[in-house]
Amino acid sequence: MPRINVQPIDITIEAREGETLRDLLLRRGINVESPCNGNGLCGSCGVWVTEHESVPYTPNEHVSESDLEKGYRLTCMVVPDQDLTIKLPMNFVRDAKLFRESQTILEGELAPTYRLVSAVKVLDDQATPEFIYDNFPETQALNIWEDDYEPKGLAIDLGTTTIVVTLVSLKTGVVLATASRLNPQIKFGHDVMTRIQHGSTQEGLHERAEAVRKGINELIHEVCVDSESKRQEILDVVIGGNTTMLQILAEIDPAPLGEIPFTVDIKTGISYPMKQFGIRINPAGRVYIAPVVHAFIGSDISAGLLIHSDFFDDTKSVLFVDVGTNGEIALNFLGRRLACSAAAGPAFEGMGLSCGMRASFGAIESVSANGQNILLSTVGNAPPRGICGSGIVDLVAILLRLGVIDHTGRYCSLPCGEVPGAVRSRLREIEGQTAFMLGRDIAFTQRDVRQVQLAKGAVRAAIDVLMDEAGCRVEDLDSIIIAGGFGFYLDPVNLENIGIIPKGTKDRVEFAGNACRSGCVWMLTDISYRRFLETCIQDIEHVSVAQSPRFMELYAESMEFSESETELTPDN
Repeated sequence: MPRINVQPIDITIEAREGETLRDLLLRRGINVESPCNGNGLCGSCGVWVTEHESVPYTPNEHVSESDLEKGYRLTCMVVPDQDLTIKLPMNFVRDAKLFRESQTILEGELAPTYRLVSAVKVLDDQATPEFIYDNFPETQALNIWEDDYEPKGLAIDLGTTTIVVTLVSLKTGVVLATASRLNPQIKFGHDVMTRIQHGSTQEGLHERAEAVRKGINELIHEVCVDSESKRQEILDVVIGGNTTMLQILAEIDPAPLGEIPFTVDIKTGISYPMKQFGIRINPAGRVYIAPVVHAFIGSDISAGLLIHSDFFDDTKSVLFVDVGTNGEIALNFLGRRLACSAAAGPAFEGMGLSCGMRASFGAIESVSANGQNILLSTVGNAPPRGICGSGIVDLVAILLRLGVIDHTGRYCSLPCGEVPGAVRSRLREIEGQTAFMLGRDIAFTQRDVRQVQLAKGAVRAAIDVLMDEAGCRVEDLDSIIIAGGFGFYLDPVNLENIGIIPKGTKDRVEFAGNACRSGCVWMLTDISYRRFLETCIQDIEHVSVAQSPRFMELYAESMEFSESETELTPDN
């Protein structure tokens, strides 16, 4: 039987007797737009056939003679009787159920795709090398290229607090190096609204754009040094980020993002010349911005959703929670997909607290209780320098259980006679208020507890609003995906006990780690994921929690810890 090679995803499908190209593609989960359902009326389901001379024309009033001459054929009207190579249009979609699932990607591992089908193909068998990019019809010159170069790509997670850059080989699909740092814009304010305000003047916008570009370029230098690569080898970049960070990076006024109707001015789901973003790679390189859902639900979320195929499975109910400065929540309830955001603040990223820090050397990443003693575990087993997000969740859960703080979040009054002695010895009075000492100069204060309550209250209230809107009950959920840089180190029991997730759901929690980073790597190594997202994101409904009549009520309730939270969980 005829064998059909399908580009750009480079798979070969054996045709069945009497089967049209459209049926053949659908059988393998590949959908080409066909509003008339394959009846030959709309002229939309066309592909480009390489050996088109031997394939009869498929005339249609919506298809030009010129396109037919160049090999454009309607898939619903072609029954192949010979081997063919076809090229799909840019709007094709691959069935999400066929996607390979992965929780994380580590250096030296292959990106989890069917096969390596990057957006870049280098043509170096000529005097001046050229390359083909994605669906661009013409080749582009590579004026800077050496014989020993290997095409590479960058996956960039551009967060409000943190930037993560991953370098990937586009020849082998291997992840070569990853580096991260605080977003240099943090000196202009921790939250998105402050960045918008400061970036709404031409001078302020340029200053902030230059700051974040400098940070990204320093990380590019770092991953290139670590992998012994040259930045001129980098021809493709995929960026996932919240819309404010994306617009500032592109030096587009972010002011419309901060006022009703919250307009997004950067076009997403498309690629740009690298100079638009000031990223120091090969001058011919391109930058692809993953599609965004809404002004406050950026391409970091869409990239993260990509690696969880259940979110696009109409038979499943999945809650996706990205715990960051701007908490984003998405819900798939049996095919109805919704998303919302809530201003959580940077507490869970270890920022904005008197003793908070990133998950770097010396950060307390987990806290447990052994009888009457508090046990601390730090990154690198180094002396404690502060506490990061995962440790914060553990600490608050244990302080609740031991009665150091009550359900309102208030510390007990010294001398806290009911508290175990070894724990009580860590309590101090600082500026008239009780604080818990994690180290010689590391205090978790009453204000820190309040910051955690504000953050967890915002996230939990948003979850409840979204589930109410969808009519989804807690018992309906098949799984809860927790994304964010600190994901893998969290204890689901503690997440439930401090009230970030609903009661009775701890056994349904899955951790995605940096899902945005993984999704961006996928889009680097298989361009069909880009097409998939560009189509599916359009069906996600945005829910404004601020306009929900119950949000403030739920927010106030969610800030407190339930009475039972102080009694649950044995020593851990």
